Amino acid sequence: MKPFGFIIVIASIAGSIVFSSGCTAHPRPGLAYGTVRAWNKTFGGEVQWSKTVDIPMSGVMDVEIDNFAGDVVIHSTGKSEGGTMDLVRRATKEMGPRSELEDSLSDIALTYEVVDRGDRKALIINATTTNLKPWFQAIDIDIAVPRLGVVIVRTSRGHVMATDFEDGVDIETTKGDVRAATNTPIRLASTILNKDGSIDWRVPARSAGSYQLEAINGDVQVRVRKGSWLATDARNDNNSNYGVLNKGSNLVVLRTVEGDVQVYVGDYPTEMGSFID
Repeated sequence: MKPFGFIIVIASIAGSIVFSSGCTAHPRPGLAYGTVRAWNKTFGGEVQWSKTVDIPMSGVMDVEIDNFAGDVVIHSTGKSEGGTMDLVRRATKEMGPRSELEDSLSDIALTYEVVDRGDRKALIINATTTNLKPWFQAIDIDIAVPRLGVVIVRTSRGHVMATDFEDGVDIETTKGDVRAATNTPIRLASTILNKDGSIDWRVPARSAGSYQLEAINGDVQVRVRKGSWLATDARNDNNSNYGVLNKGSNLVVLRTVEGDVQVYVGDYPTEMGSFID
């Protein structure tokens, strides 16, 4: 996995997003997740603008997102080609009167480009705001690609969900939960760092790695249904677990503060309940 921020860019497709008001084009994963957004828009005084963008894609795509705040959902469609971005800009009622909320959404900007990375391409997304009250704003990003390779996400005040990635992940967020689940055995380095939220890591049998699991003011739970898990470190307790899965040496770091860490290894890792239910 290439370090975030050190990228040789050869743009093949690039663009910037112009939004118009309206409702989200596609529902987001999870009943509770979608219900909360609808409630905030209808009864919570939140202002939302949405946009759906079609992006020509094929094969395995890396996805790299740098978002100032908001939820990020990335998943594989399993199709041979085609990709979409569903984007929702949000402003909360704490910012001020509704007119100020609506005007503030134009301060949120998102740019994207598809770049060559040797034998594959990468979708690179950057979301920023110039508003003087950025803590009252966010942009939610939902990405669908044919096949998902490396996942790199930086966001805050947002949930992150990555499904059916084929390589490692590098995820950081705050005030939201992270769920990374895939049906592809993962034997590459991966890192998830969180604060004020939990981490759920779900991978199939034949995955491997040297795991460092830590939950400050939270619990760590490991369920290895298939495979070997060796955890003899003297530091292991309810809040931490240092173990080796299937004799792997690739480092898998899952750390959070004020949240729990859950690891599942076994059959059907992506078959689960609603996102953030």
